[in-house]
Amino acid sequence: MPKWIYSSIHQNRFRSLCLLILFPVLLFLITNIILTFSFMDSSEWIYFLQSRKMALYETNNIFLLLWPIIVIWWVVSFFFHRQIIFKFAWAKPITRKENPEIYNIVENLCISKWLATPKIWIIEDDSLNAFATWWNVKNWWIVFSRWILNKLNKSEIEAVAWHELTHILNKDSLMMIIIVVFVWIIGTLGQVLIRYSGRSRNEKWGNILPLIWLWLLLLWYLIYPLIRLALSRKREYLADAGSVELTKDKYAMISALQKISENPVIESIQKDTVAAMCIENPFSKAKSTSFFSKLLSTHPSIEDRIKMLSSY
Repeated sequence: MPKWIYSSIHQNRFRSLCLLILFPVLLFLITNIILTFSFMDSSEWIYFLQSRKMALYETNNIFLLLWPIIVIWWVVSFFFHRQIIFKFAWAKPITRKENPEIYNIVENLCISKWLATPKIWIIEDDSLNAFATWWNVKNWWIVFSRWILNKLNKSEIEAVAWHELTHILNKDSLMMIIIVVFVWIIGTLGQVLIRYSGRSRNEKWGNILPLIWLWLLLLWYLIYPLIRLALSRKREYLADAGSVELTKDKYAMISALQKISENPVIESIQKDTVAAMCIENPFSKAKSTSFFSKLLSTHPSIEDRIKMLSSY
């Protein structure tokens, strides 16, 4: 694999790691700052120090209460995310007897690289899309829509399969699980705080909690999603490059993307987290090349991906 691909993978993992570290740190610091200034009754320095201690104490209490919930949700997401995703996507397993051709294609690819053959599932849909899940190549799943198997030829299916395998090799599914947990934490904490502020008999807390809720709202709807989407788009470029590197056929990947772009919409998928895992955005959307539409997309445009592959 070329050095630039390794370099890009490591850079993207580093950015993702920074995102994971900065998330709880930023959440803690901003909550603490809001509490500090809310506890202040005077502009004098001595009151600021007292408020700082009170705010630190209350922030620690809030996060100590959150940790058990975070751990439980992490365990559920880690061990049951596949079942949840497949339920959302209405996916079902297919056997070698039902579709020997796709099994042979995927199995031969994996044997050539000394990798475990994935379990193959299918979405009964007339769209063209696919995704893979799990965090290691010893036990992974790949899901195809029915029509992508009917429409694409052997080399194009191989390119799609290797694209999805690259996601597994790069630990993208594991990163998505962590991101889902973090987004859930932000939303849940925000809802708890706004409800508590409405019922709180403490006037100061009733004024403080809405400020924290507004901060969480900003983090939930703007800051964190934009960073997550940027990382998601980068992963798609890397998965495309990984597919070409493994198949040694960039034209198969380009041809597959062109066909997929005709109809990638899967009606059964309604969750952003599942959409980010697909080879192309499965949501119905108006085609737009504006800066903001690209900024808010889980995937780069097919045109941009083909342009990148053509220069590879």
